[in-house]
Amino acid sequence: MKSFALSLLDSRGNQDFAAVTHFIGSDASGSFGIMAGHAPMLALLRYGLARFCDISGKWHYLAVPGAVLRFFENHLTITTVRYFLGSQREQICQLMADEIARQDSEIHNARATMLEIEHSLMLRMAELSKRSNWGIES
Repeated sequence: MKSFALSLLDSRGNQDFAAVTHFIGSDASGSFGIMAGHAPMLALLRYGLARFCDISGKWHYLAVPGAVLRFFENHLTITTVRYFLGSQREQICQLMADEIARQDSEIHNARATMLEIEHSLMLRMAELSKRSNWGIES
C-alpha cells in the first residue's frame, strides 16, 4: 500500500512518521481524508480529534485545540500549539480536556491578578491626586 510522511509540530518539538496510509481530520466544512498521492492542500483543523493509520495498520489518535494542516509532495505537516497523541481515543480526549481546563484556570488566575494590580494602581493614583492635585493650583 502507498504511504506518505507525517510531521507533527508543536511548542514542545516535533514527531515524524515515515509511513502513514490514511489521515482523517475535520475543518470548518466537515470531515475529510487524505491518502498517498492526494492533491496539495491547506486546511485549518478545528478543535477535536483526528486520526491516522500507519503502514502496519495501527490507528493513532491526535487531539488538537486547532491546527494548520499542509499536504504537499506526499508529506503531511500538522502545526499546532499543543497536540496529544496515542492509541486510546478516550485517554487522548481526557488529556486534552484536562490541559484546556488547566489553561483556563491559569488565564482566570492571571486576570484576577491583573484586576488586583489595576485596583491598587487606581488607589495609589487617587492618593497621589489628593496630595498634589496633579500640579494644578486653585
